[in-house]
Amino acid sequence: MRKRIAEIGCAALIAVFCLTAHAWQESPAVGASQPKAQSTSTPAAPQTPGTDPDDAAEDPTAKLPPTTDPKEIVRRATEVDHHNFERAQKYTCVQRQVVKVLDKQGNVKSTEIKTYDVNYYFGEFYPKLIQMDDKPLSEKEQKKEDEKLEKFLDKRRNESEEERQKRLAKEKKEREESRAFVRDVVNAYDFRMAGDDKVSGADTWVIEAIPRADFKPTQPHADILKKIKGRIWIEKKNYNWVKVEAEATDTISFGLFLFRIHPGSRFVLETAHINNEFWALQRLYINGSARIALLKNEIAEQEDVFSNYKKFSSTVTILPGLKEVPPEQQAQPPK
Repeated sequence: MRKRIAEIGCAALIAVFCLTAHAWQESPAVGASQPKAQSTSTPAAPQTPGTDPDDAAEDPTAKLPPTTDPKEIVRRATEVDHHNFERAQKYTCVQRQVVKVLDKQGNVKSTEIKTYDVNYYFGEFYPKLIQMDDKPLSEKEQKKEDEKLEKFLDKRRNESEEERQKRLAKEKKEREESRAFVRDVVNAYDFRMAGDDKVSGADTWVIEAIPRADFKPTQPHADILKKIKGRIWIEKKNYNWVKVEAEATDTISFGLFLFRIHPGSRFVLETAHINNEFWALQRLYINGSARIALLKNEIAEQEDVFSNYKKFSSTVTILPGLKEVPPEQQAQPPK
């Protein structure tokens, strides 16, 4: 049952991310010359917000003329969101996931809570399980998670040049497909201004997304956009996503009807402004029912809360040839 609920959550995530075109779905950009150093989740020394040279990149919307056209606002927000994703690669965070299985009356049948330490290794986000039901892992469970992480890191450290190039090519293709999907998202809806609001301390436009009956998808699975309606809160100052609410208006099927999300399933996505640098995912809420294969319907409520964002500094230096330099052999700053 737990596995099926997890699959329901994954499919629901696909649906809400399809609506928002959220760039967290994209594969992280990886440097062309050599793998990135392994992050060990060590927070960097305190910085004045906005003083990191890498964060001084020009705002992609800074030179654009003002607009009140809702479709143009959404289009600009997708561009800014990609910029946010690049900045998120410099941060670690904690993810607490609560999954509840409900009966038909909405009563809770069972609850499972998992907490993850989310880090960035070799161009990928990696969530490491650190707690179950808000309790530390047992020694056996901890050892299992440590071994899983080490296996992942070993695979990246020891990949051949051919394997690395193949992985980079795959990631590039996925990024291109994601951007193409964004264009479908922008064209799949009639966007209508629904007012103004103040959310997370930011002045926002509230925009309704109404599916267009004449929408012709160009990307795989984009046809499901016709079956999702929503409301989007976009920051007025820099066009950042602040909040999204979405609802399935019809049955959404995946894999030749082997997986179905039922009408009425609801999704909420909320972000928060971190360190005056970027808007990060803060909360993701899913409430809905689904059927997997020929199994009975499952009703689930899932809430993921992301917190404790910290800028990390790497304690491992990767040199050409993938050799790790121990800390005592690394170059020290002048005294």
